[in-house]
Amino acid sequence: MFKIEIKAILEGLKIAWDSEFRQVEVECDNVLVVETILAGGAVNSRMSELRIIHQLLSRDWRVRLRHISRDHNKVTDHMTRLPS
Repeated sequence: MFKIEIKAILEGLKIAWDSEFRQVEVECDNVLVVETILAGGAVNSRMSELRIIHQLLSRDWRVRLRHISRDHNKVTDHMTRLPS
């Protein structure tokens, strides 16, 4: 799960940058992923995706990365499946 979520965050950040968004909020329900990125563990990681995320975050834009609880994420997922 860790690698999959890292790749999803990386792809999302690339799309946001290429689409010229300069303020982005990233939510993730995996606390280990969020802490690894925020604590600077991405800089010296053996995972190239983490190093690329670190490079993307150091660009001239504002990215807010935060942890959300899995329960909150389940509620949101359920609400998106409800008919309009």
